[in-house]
Amino acid sequence: MAEFCLECWNKLNKTNDSAKEYIISKELSLCEECNEYKHVIVTKRKYYYMRKFRFFILPFEIIYRILTMPYLIYKYQKHKKK
Repeated sequence: MAEFCLECWNKLNKTNDSAKEYIISKELSLCEECNEYKHVIVTKRKYYYMRKFRFFILPFEIIYRILTMPYLIYKYQKHKKK
């Protein structure tokens, strides 16, 4: 697998991604584009946007859990009686 530093990655793909979107190596490795020892990209973070918008999603999740709670309690009580 090719190893690129974040600057070269952005230059190759013509993007302006931040380091928060990727898992960056802790030790220095040789970047294949600029041939310098830098921290290279290991992989893209999963669920980056879910984590980014968690404060927007949180109220909807709380409302969903409050609305489904009576059903879950009813289902538990019904199962408990058997």
